[in-house]
Amino acid sequence: MKYLLNIKAILVIGLILIGSCTKDFEEMNISPNAPTDVQADVLLTYVLRQVSEDLYNVTDDGEYTSSMAGHISKIQYIDEARYEYRPAHISDLWTDLYTRISDLNKLLLKAQEDENQDLEAVALTLRAFLWQKLTDTWRDLPYTEGVSGEEGITNPAYDTQDVIYTGIIADLETAAGLFNPGAIGANVGSGDIVYDGDVLKWQKFCNSLRLRVAIRISNIDAPRAQSIIESIMGNPASYPIMTSNSDNFQLKWTTASPYREPFFENYLYGGGSRDDHACAKAIIDTLLNYNDPRLPEYAHPAVSDGQYRGIVAGIKSEDEGFELSTISRIGYRYRDQADGYTYWMRYPEIQFIIAEAAQRGWNTGATAQAAYEAGITASLEEHGATAGQITTYLSEPEVDFTTGNELTKIWIQKWISLFKQGFEAWAEVRRTDVPFRPAAPGSFYPGHNRCPFRYLYPDEEVKLNKANHDLVKDNIVDAFWGQQMWWDTRTGVN
Repeated sequence: MKYLLNIKAILVIGLILIGSCTKDFEEMNISPNAPTDVQADVLLTYVLRQVSEDLYNVTDDGEYTSSMAGHISKIQYIDEARYEYRPAHISDLWTDLYTRISDLNKLLLKAQEDENQDLEAVALTLRAFLWQKLTDTWRDLPYTEGVSGEEGITNPAYDTQDVIYTGIIADLETAAGLFNPGAIGANVGSGDIVYDGDVLKWQKFCNSLRLRVAIRISNIDAPRAQSIIESIMGNPASYPIMTSNSDNFQLKWTTASPYREPFFENYLYGGGSRDDHACAKAIIDTLLNYNDPRLPEYAHPAVSDGQYRGIVAGIKSEDEGFELSTISRIGYRYRDQADGYTYWMRYPEIQFIIAEAAQRGWNTGATAQAAYEAGITASLEEHGATAGQITTYLSEPEVDFTTGNELTKIWIQKWISLFKQGFEAWAEVRRTDVPFRPAAPGSFYPGHNRCPFRYLYPDEEVKLNKANHDLVKDNIVDAFWGQQMWWDTRTGVN
């Protein structure tokens, strides 16, 4: 199976070791006397950059997940937004994520050999992050045996999503106990192109990821979710979390090809004439209705009349006669900067998690309103809003926390803040049903009342791991629907 042995990754890492080692990201001094340390650093750099491309490219983020979440959609070659996916794209994502997990297993072993607890914790944290992305995309999949090709397991058994989540939670708890940023010699290594070796920021990311995982399972296993959240929030000295936008987990790209922001790189494809993506009607309408000051950051006004106007994700083929000049493109911050950012996690999301937990009556050390307003404030500040704009926005009827529908408001604001984090935004609308995300009008699979529950399994998996895949295939309807995620407790959806 493709994800069990990745020759391409090995070759790329080998070439990096021989060459100058992605100097645009990190200046690494390669010592011939310490090849193990260099290899660990290079591996960490490689994983961070590759995951940023694997998950946040224009296909998986822009055309699939962000489209289903109502943030971005295609305005040309629209079939992907109608769920006519290209098999190679699905296969590539599956293969790439499993390969990155295999890479992290190697990094974990190197960290243990070097007795570097902080790097060990980083590897565990990143591996948990990827396992969550995999299972939230496909649900049941090879986990316990998922990267065991080198042990001779070529047809790995599937684990159910609840088992996978138990493993994710355990890995993150272990990682949280390993971080020791105050220790002498605390060190992640020179391969850290996100936090520049800052162990405390990695520790915050780990515990913030634990909050994300906990709230994801809150509707299916509230006692466990509450226990995780209260444990973290009740012990900030041992379990620090993100406390400002400066803690955001974001990879900054460069102005040099091929290390430019993926949406910008796609925009430049073909000499700067590529123009396939625009903002979806759902996000534009919400920002307009709320008088949201983030609108000019998220979108460009339409060229035709200077108005903000989104497109319904996955329109019917007979509705394709619209003028391209009437639709708002993705804003400068999110498409037009070569050295822009790819966001894995941002501080506002953590405040919205705390707000939801507090609204449920759990002990978070903050009121739901305070956390909610802190999340909005941080997101608005990140996008350049002034203090006056923030005050005005918090009093908007659809935003004011004191006027009721508190959980819905928390979920809407979280969804807004997750722009261009398609996998998370898609997961949240499946968990909460807020905002309502119907199936695409032009869907190739009529009769469904919600956006897809899952990705379809790769062709190679269906063929090469047939005996194990056959055990779950009856749970699938029209490739993208059928059995909901384990944590998705919505009723009346299909």
